[in-house]
Amino acid sequence: MSAIGMRILTIGTCSADTVAMLNRLAKRGWGSRTAETLSEGRSLLKTFKFDLVLSSESLSEGRGYDVSETVAGQSGTLLVGVALSESCLWLPVIERGKHVLGKRALNASMLELTAQDLLGETDGQSLTEIGRGIPMHAERSEATRNGVPRRKKSAA
Repeated sequence: MSAIGMRILTIGTCSADTVAMLNRLAKRGWGSRTAETLSEGRSLLKTFKFDLVLSSESLSEGRGYDVSETVAGQSGTLLVGVALSESCLWLPVIERGKHVLGKRALNASMLELTAQDLLGETDGQSLTEIGRGIPMHAERSEATRNGVPRRKKSAA
């Protein structure tokens, strides 16, 4: 059995969909640690380097955005989950050490593709090539369905 690298940190409560995604990623060798509180998350970030940090927006001790400078200092990626009535919208705050808050949002179905890209399983495609996410101030158009960009059909 191969070793699992702890490359993902979750802070706060995870939805059932996120837990299922983390289980699928664990089968590929990408383990995760969970911090119930912001202070526990900060402690883990001081001790370990995580490539991907998923945090709830609202936590009992503060907000998920509060760890952004620590994640940026580790050249990691921070996605903050904003709870909606029936799902979650993921806001990239830090991407590979760079501040990107406000440039786009990801729906729950795009989270796993994003995680795979960040952890290195998408054949070198960039995050932009995989799915641009939902532009933060974009209008819905024929090119989108439910706020998710449609892939263009290639001329084969």
